[in-house]
Amino acid sequence: MRPIFRIISFTKHLAPWYIFMGAFIIIISLLSLVTPFLTKQIVDLIVANIQGTPVDTMKLLYLLAGIFGTDIVITSCTAYGQWIGDILAIRLQTFLSKKFYEHVLSLHIGYFDNEITGKIVNRMYRGITSITDFIQSMLNNFLPFFLTALTTIILLGFYSPFIAILLFILFPAYIIISHGSSQAWMKYESQKNALVDQSQGRVFESLVGIRVVKSFAAEITELASFLSTRKKVEILARDQTKQWHFFDFIRRFVLNIILFGIFGYIVYWTFHKRFTIGEMTFLLQLVQQARFPLFAMSFILGQIQQASSGSADYFNVLETTSMIKDKINAKFLSIPKSTKDKQFITFTDVSFSYEQEKKVLKDISFSIARGEKFALVGESGQGKSTLVNLLLRYYEPQSGSITLSKQNVALVTQTSLHAQIAVVFQESLLFSGTIQENIRYGRPDATDKDVLNAAEAANAHDFISELSDGYQSMIGERGVKLSGGQKQRIAIARAIIKNAPIIILDEATSSLDSKAEIEVQKGLEALLKGRTAIIIAHRLSTISHADRILVLEHGKVSELGTHAELIKNRNGLYAQLVSLQQNLTKLPSEESKKKLQAFDLVG
Repeated sequence: MRPIFRIISFTKHLAPWYIFMGAFIIIISLLSLVTPFLTKQIVDLIVANIQGTPVDTMKLLYLLAGIFGTDIVITSCTAYGQWIGDILAIRLQTFLSKKFYEHVLSLHIGYFDNEITGKIVNRMYRGITSITDFIQSMLNNFLPFFLTALTTIILLGFYSPFIAILLFILFPAYIIISHGSSQAWMKYESQKNALVDQSQGRVFESLVGIRVVKSFAAEITELASFLSTRKKVEILARDQTKQWHFFDFIRRFVLNIILFGIFGYIVYWTFHKRFTIGEMTFLLQLVQQARFPLFAMSFILGQIQQASSGSADYFNVLETTSMIKDKINAKFLSIPKSTKDKQFITFTDVSFSYEQEKKVLKDISFSIARGEKFALVGESGQGKSTLVNLLLRYYEPQSGSITLSKQNVALVTQTSLHAQIAVVFQESLLFSGTIQENIRYGRPDATDKDVLNAAEAANAHDFISELSDGYQSMIGERGVKLSGGQKQRIAIARAIIKNAPIIILDEATSSLDSKAEIEVQKGLEALLKGRTAIIIAHRLSTISHADRILVLEHGKVSELGTHAELIKNRNGLYAQLVSLQQNLTKLPSEESKKKLQAFDLVG
């Protein structure tokens, strides 16, 4: 029951709504007792009339009118209460979605590197659905059933304490019998959820990468994998429901016997004139009203179990703490508009590892001057992108420090840090929507003129103008309707409009053909003008214009200097990489293969 109490506590700000709904439920529960009471009097009048006792017909009509009026009031209260309940459900869904999404967005990048996106989304929707369904069931079913059962037992106690005590004992006995099946249900449900999360995550990945799936004719493989997991879920569900329905049969069978005993008890004492016909009708109606909550207990317990299991993963995500947090007294990063600074960005003795036993960076130290075009070169896996991740504070170094404009990035707010840096990645991730929306993503308050200027600077305006809807053209999920070069120029425009003083180009042109690269390079020139730039590239020709080049080898700085300085060191890694790339097209295929094996040039 701990998850249930947690759900109630987590949504306690909605207490006024719960109280309001509870008031309606109490009114409806009390009114539900009026009809049996009036029916008793009607039956007594009819019996008296049959036996020859004079009966006031108007009294009979008043009682019938009372039943009709009660039904109308119950119907009205129920309809209004359900409408309020629907509004409450929407507000609850909004609240739960906001809490989850807000928390997930605050988590560090490392969390997403180790999780499947589809699994995260599935946990959110399952948690929201199970919690919302539970709250609605609690208000629409649990509370009415409980109140109906309680008032029924109290009324029965006036006529027959024996029946009241018997019914009162039934409820906890029913719950005790159900405890074993509940534990087994939860165990199976947790296993099912784990499989479903894995399966849904894979489906999400397959749909995102549908072009890869189709190009490798892997539709059958993906479907087979999905169905294999679903088969496992079916087996677990079969065993789960078999156990559940066995216990449910035992519960219902016991209830049938006891309730039939109560029915027989009422009929017996009516036959022996302890109860009148009207009282017998009244008591049987009350027992029938108590019967519904008892038989509905299976549904109630099922709802509680689903809420407990479904909300567990939701709360587990909320309990996940971000490894990267702003310090308590974190300051806003402020960069002066126009000052010369030879140590604008400084790495001092920085060491970092994703895994404890394997260091990616070892005692890295270097500085970047303001306005400098600084390139990072090295074989794949040597830590180039890691340096960028550390500067952006996606991760934190195990030792050493990183400063930006003399301010330690670990001591400033992440929002203010990211506001000073614009990144153009190798894969230009765009969002579904219009071109204008994607460019404006870099600065939401940008005007249409700002968007146009950014697109022109990024060398994107011409191709955008040729589209049927221009800047309002829908680009599809992840920009699927655009070519690689077009998407990259949109990404550059997005970075330009942000107008950040620092630009990071992470393999920004490595996935483009020569023609597209030329078009993108024109946009990059506008982006880099007057800004400090960190450039990662495997096409060494694209960084020959850099002011300085840092070469990483085995997680350490092996060389640092201009292109002209580094090319002179024939034994240096940089000179060897340049020589290799210059001569690859001239070498026979077998010799090219051997050269490539010597240096991992894959980005």
